[in-house]
Amino acid sequence: MLLTVKNVGRILDLYDLDQPELGPTEVAAKLAMSKSKAHLLLTSMAEIGLLRRGHGGRYAIGWRALSLERLVTGNAPFRPLARAMALRLARHCGEMIHVAALDSGRVVYVDRVPGARAAAVPVSAVGATLPAHCSGVGKLLLAHLEPAEIDAVLDQHGMPQLTVATICDREALYAELHRIRRDGVAFDREEVQRGLSCVAAPIVDADGHVVAAMSISAPTARFGQQEHAYRATIVGAAEGVSRQLRAAVLPEAAAVLS
Repeated sequence: MLLTVKNVGRILDLYDLDQPELGPTEVAAKLAMSKSKAHLLLTSMAEIGLLRRGHGGRYAIGWRALSLERLVTGNAPFRPLARAMALRLARHCGEMIHVAALDSGRVVYVDRVPGARAAAVPVSAVGATLPAHCSGVGKLLLAHLEPAEIDAVLDQHGMPQLTVATICDREALYAELHRIRRDGVAFDREEVQRGLSCVAAPIVDADGHVVAAMSISAPTARFGQQEHAYRATIVGAAEGVSRQLRAAVLPEAAAVLS
């Protein structure tokens, strides 16, 4: 049963905008399993709405994903607040604004808003995931985990090198995470994508937990010219979302006390 569940996750991970449909032969080849097993998994996933069968026996993501997305949004109170803030930021600075959270040790992009002059960032589509050690939002989120949790993430996912600037040494990463905790911000200097840099700040809930991160991403040349301004802007924006999260809890607490 556990293996079946893992295989369902592996199949879902195969889908993206460049690969919206898959057939049993492709799944079998990509996941090194028999075609009959791939076919059984695909049909089972279609029966519960995770996939839908199209023409020629190929499968696309099913409509059930829409209801799951609604549940995810409803259980992430920071998301609408961060979305509204990201829209204002994108209009203000014209760059790409990201909102991300940590999911099973990987960064998942919860939202992104491109400004008028935003650079293309193919890897950060909403719902896309990346290793946590290489991005600004990822390092920011890692920095607020317990040491044992950080070790577990690195043990599970490793430290793949995305560019020549990616930090792939644990001791170097630990030193970087220490700086992030000290300074309250994280930088990505072409560690995910050549020519792109970013600065990220934490979104903190009413209990003092870092639940997400926001970042401004820009071409490295422009980022260098605006680094101090972008740092102050993203810190102020993340703090603004955090204040709204705390304020949203106050009426509920008052109702309970009364």
